[in-house]
Amino acid sequence: MVLPQALPPGAREEVLMIVIPLQVVANIASVVIGETGPFIRDWTSKTDGKAARNVAKLTLFRQFYIVVIGYLYFTRVVVYALKTITSYKYRWLSVAAEETASLAFYIFMFYMFRPVEKNHYFALDDEEEEAAEMVLRDEEIEL
Repeated sequence: MVLPQALPPGAREEVLMIVIPLQVVANIASVVIGETGPFIRDWTSKTDGKAARNVAKLTLFRQFYIVVIGYLYFTRVVVYALKTITSYKYRWLSVAAEETASLAFYIFMFYMFRPVEKNHYFALDDEEEEAAEMVLRDEEIEL
């Protein structure tokens, strides 16, 4: 890793103490996600519809978690590094990178959680639907 010469000698060690553990955590997360992916896919094919919906929800939130961590890592570490490395004349690059990352993050989040006709989060089982109908009938009688 090449650090800029503009940093004082003490700051270089501080940057390395922050960046190296973050990189280790990112690599471990990548391995864990890579190892658990096929297991979840095989498991969904052997289960009933309710478990498959739950796994679909977990997959969506896993993607959400990965994107949020990536966004935070990029905006806190990479943008800071751009601010530190670039001269004042090119400071706009760090601002442009941060704004582009924010725009991409928000567009991806809006796409992931967009309203759809068959939403996994609002799907009811037959038992839940019958219970909801009973509650509605009881409320109609009380009026």
